[in-house]
Amino acid sequence: MFTLIKSGKVATSASSKTDSIITPPTTLTPAQLQYGRRLMTQEGTLWAVMNAIAVPGGLVLTGFALYMGADAFVLGLVSALPLVAALLQLWTPQFLVLLGSRKRVTIYALTIARLLLLPLTALALVAWLLPQQKGLWLILFLVILTLFSGFTAIGGTTWLSWAVTMVPIEKRASYFARRSTIVGLMGLVVTLAAGTLLDNWKESTPGGEQVHPAAYFVLLLIAAIFSLTTIFSLKKTPDIATAPAPGIPRPKFQDSLIATWKLLPLRNYLIFRAVWLFAVGLVLPYYTVYMLQNLHLTFTEISILQNAGMLAMLIATPFWGQIADKYGNSRVIYWTSWFKVLYILLWALIVPGQPFFPLLAIHLTLAVDAGLTLSSSNLLMNLMPSHGAENVGYFSVFVAATSVISSIGPFIAGIAIGILASTQVSLLEMDFGAIQVIFLASGVLRGLSMFFFRGFDDKKAVVVG
Repeated sequence: MFTLIKSGKVATSASSKTDSIITPPTTLTPAQLQYGRRLMTQEGTLWAVMNAIAVPGGLVLTGFALYMGADAFVLGLVSALPLVAALLQLWTPQFLVLLGSRKRVTIYALTIARLLLLPLTALALVAWLLPQQKGLWLILFLVILTLFSGFTAIGGTTWLSWAVTMVPIEKRASYFARRSTIVGLMGLVVTLAAGTLLDNWKESTPGGEQVHPAAYFVLLLIAAIFSLTTIFSLKKTPDIATAPAPGIPRPKFQDSLIATWKLLPLRNYLIFRAVWLFAVGLVLPYYTVYMLQNLHLTFTEISILQNAGMLAMLIATPFWGQIADKYGNSRVIYWTSWFKVLYILLWALIVPGQPFFPLLAIHLTLAVDAGLTLSSSNLLMNLMPSHGAENVGYFSVFVAATSVISSIGPFIAGIAIGILASTQVSLLEMDFGAIQVIFLASGVLRGLSMFFFRGFDDKKAVVVG
């Protein structure tokens, strides 16, 4: 979620040692805003190294979970539990009052989250040295991953509010398009390197060759180191004073719920995104599993496919930024969402044999995904009613609600795959396996979610009252 441009020194209080977490300025100059945006891009690029390795459902963590004996249901938990942990975002406004500023909340929460990658790295080490206790290590893996995601969700909510202040609405689409391109390039390189390492560091077992568990330890250690370096960029990034006046009681999270529901554009967008993300959550953990176990691709082949898709997204992202600026994020979301319905249905048609090139063609269509991803986050920012700390409550409710509903998908999919594992479903004279059926179900639900889509006027900031 967060993005390396070298940060130059700006002769303002924002870049001086007096710009501390405790005493932020009440206003920011144009030079400070520009400096802050460079730091946010720098932080995101470092974050991309961590994310390419430690994202739930990604190549490395899926492989590590399979090494510890995870089945389809547990793999669903790997994606679902971090989304459930997003409920902690509902208390972000209380943390904001407690700690005094959204900058402090962001730094404290993300520091805790990224420190949790150290015990996850240690877990990879003990899973390698004591493989007979894999069941226990798998439970600890789920616990650490859930806590990591929970604290990341809290810090991510205040970071979003912070980013709204740093990037004016008229610059938002183009800035985040450039930032996403830089972040994506870093992620592309790391993903390819990780896949190559996993394929070339093998050990012989009675069941055949498998990835040497030391490879997971090395990759997670790299992720932990890079994740902690991001905190230094966040500490240097300026922010306006956002703490409520002394004596004001801590806000209740139900107040944020009510306020979000009363804001009609935000409510409509929340309903659409919740239904859409539920459908996406059904398949989220199973792309990599399907390629590894059903299509028998190597880690290198999967990383090549993922990087091809990422490269297509990176090339397309600047163009989508221009399109969103011209026609609005709402139109981009509508048409790219319909394309993503077709995208997931195509996945269901990929079968063993020669799957690489059909999958390559599908991954290249992620150029369209760049528009959906960029415009979805931009529209959320543009629908926020303020540019100060007040919008933290809206962000917390929106992301928590959509994350929790999205988390139901992997639970249901894991159970369904377990039931359908030994059966074939025939449709239109074709036989579909369990994961293919989930792909089809996700496509149908994505199509149904479009009935909840409402057009949004996001060319100007929302005003309340």
